[in-house]
Amino acid sequence: MAAKLSKAKRPKRRWIGFSFPSSIRSRNELEGHFRQLLPETIHFRLYDTHFFGSEVVTSFCELQSIKEDIGLAIVCVHLVDYDLVRHSLSEHTGEEILNSLSSSGKIRLVRQRLGLPKPRKK
Repeated sequence: MAAKLSKAKRPKRRWIGFSFPSSIRSRNELEGHFRQLLPETIHFRLYDTHFFGSEVVTSFCELQSIKEDIGLAIVCVHLVDYDLVRHSLSEHTGEEILNSLSSSGKIRLVRQRLGLPKPRKK
């Protein structure tokens, strides 16, 4: 078995916090919309997902004075794909809009900016 890559040699990542419409009601549905938005070659991983109506989303909308019915999520992408993903999010129009709200090299900072709690360990 090969030795584990050091932290410096692993691919760099970026976390993007985004909102999605309330019509999306499952994690699989959200991943499907994200896949349609991006080329097949881009690898992503969906992390935190909070759907419309949850306490977290309600408090975020009140703090930010947002009137739309939205959900919140965080996705992780490789740094080399980051610009393409952000560009795809900004150009995507229509009924099923995914809006980028925050991004960082640290998931902790994206959670803090969106007011999302750190998930409990199982």
